[in-house]
Amino acid sequence: MAIMSAGPEVTDTSDAISGSRKLDRSAWSWATYQAGRDPYIGLVNGFLFAPYFATTVVGDGVKGQAMIAHMGMISGLTVAFVAPVLGATVDTLGPRKPWLALVTIILLPLMMSLWFAAPGGTILPPWIVVCIFGAISVLLSCGEVLFSSMLTSAAAPRMRPMASGLALSLGNVTSIALLLFILLALMLPDKPMFGLSKEAYEPDRIVPVLVALNFAVCAIPLFLFSKDADHTGSKADGASVKAGVGALFSLIRNWKQNSDAMIYLLARTLAQDAGGVLLILCGVYAAGVMGWDGTQMLVYGLLGCVAGLIGGVLAGWLDETFGPKIAFQIEIAGSVIGLIGIIGASPARILFLPIADPQPVWNGPMFTTLPELVFVFFGFLGFVFQIAAWSSSRTLLTRLAPASQMGAFFGLAALAGNSTSWLGPMFVGIFTSIFHSQQAGFVPVTILFAAGFVLLFFVKGGGAIEKT
Repeated sequence: MAIMSAGPEVTDTSDAISGSRKLDRSAWSWATYQAGRDPYIGLVNGFLFAPYFATTVVGDGVKGQAMIAHMGMISGLTVAFVAPVLGATVDTLGPRKPWLALVTIILLPLMMSLWFAAPGGTILPPWIVVCIFGAISVLLSCGEVLFSSMLTSAAAPRMRPMASGLALSLGNVTSIALLLFILLALMLPDKPMFGLSKEAYEPDRIVPVLVALNFAVCAIPLFLFSKDADHTGSKADGASVKAGVGALFSLIRNWKQNSDAMIYLLARTLAQDAGGVLLILCGVYAAGVMGWDGTQMLVYGLLGCVAGLIGGVLAGWLDETFGPKIAFQIEIAGSVIGLIGIIGASPARILFLPIADPQPVWNGPMFTTLPELVFVFFGFLGFVFQIAAWSSSRTLLTRLAPASQMGAFFGLAALAGNSTSWLGPMFVGIFTSIFHSQQAGFVPVTILFAAGFVLLFFVKGGGAIEKT
């Protein structure tokens, strides 16, 4: 087997293409952690709780979206200071599990506290709820640094692309299961399970509690079975922090030695800033622009999770067929098409063209008009390609970074993304506030996607693997 690319791969290709593709218990257990953490992003930040917060707790979809976007900017700036120090320090120490356990233990009660986000802010004021959102965002970002950099120890080189896609697919499987439970047991019945009150919006408020319980269960296999990095012998003290930061700065100063990987990191950062906004704010956007209620948002979220499951599988096929670099570009392009279709839609508009008095085109319980169906289609398309992009971006890094520095580059990739994660939310918040339009808020996201797409042309490696 030979690597087909525009330039030489810096990864140890003998390791990358040898060995079995079948995942062992360590790799499977690593992937299940993402099955626990991803439902928060989809159900709380995306389809269910965030729209409820914006439209019912705040009482204004535009104002609620702007509040969430501004908090995203603040939490992103916080991560820019915290995550680099954390990532550099754990590289000098070795094991990730103890730190990941600490982050997880803090996250669980914070998620559960969102139960107290009552309508109109009668228990917790909206600004406190937004602060909780921000704290969870910072901790999830720090956990992502630890989790992603653990892939190189949890899975053998040949298993890593499959493990990366599996993790994202499992995240959508658990999201689908939770969404179905919430729909059938809490939203649709006149008397929801557990004696919850629809008048007090308790079915909406319990979503983050259920997500936290799922997180607690799915995190256990990683801590029991996944292989962790070896101890380096360093102690968790000021000296290890200083050594880690020094190594990180040295890696950045010598970027020309790994220019392919560094250019890729910039492209990945811009594309993921855009993709993060698409995934996080799409639910608030749909609720505000399309005027959908909680049940409609739940079904839309369910479709989004199905799309994510397909995206994880699609990413593996694209990586094998075209190579992870071209796969990543295809996935960015698909995300942009989906985003354009979303922002060009409204209850009386399709692809920016007005539709006079849209009538139902079928007798279904929801999404009956053509503009609604078009919105659902483009949203589904965008989710498929965006989830696939997250998987291919991890696979591409394993092909570009030197084998001896794989862990450091995974940490650096996460740090680069987290350091600028405020960029997309900032632009969305500014454009939403200035133009007082949720559609206008998503225009700069398209520009970020385009910049990442173009930069990937300057990456020489990451081509397809030719079967011989």
